[in-house]
Amino acid sequence: MNTSKSLDSEKAQKLNQLLEDMKREGNLPGILFSYREGDLIAENIGIEFNREEFSSMCASVLESAIGLNKTMSEKNMVQIIAELEKQTIILVECDEKTFLALIMNEESKVNSILENIEKYIRKIIFLY
Repeated sequence: MNTSKSLDSEKAQKLNQLLEDMKREGNLPGILFSYREGDLIAENIGIEFNREEFSSMCASVLESAIGLNKTMSEKNMVQIIAELEKQTIILVECDEKTFLALIMNEESKVNSILENIEKYIRKIIFLY
């Protein structure tokens, strides 16, 4: 588990615990919280890969979707689902500066997370 050094240690610990709770509740292989320009804030990912590069790519996809959303005059929260070979990634806009990436597989129970996503986002935003 990694957290940006810009958070104080108590908030970072609470943020990491919240990500762990979300990961456990949804049986997710991983979750990350990033700035929309791609800088990683916190993550809890149980698989090996380049987290910084992944965060930057997710940020780019999210920004494109937000641009499409604005073009179509939609004001809803942006959620993007990308299916890869064995993983599915759901990107969720948290606020004007941040987003979540939920990494899931066939064993994940992401509906329990998505049903409460606004509650989780409020808690996360409060902590960062």
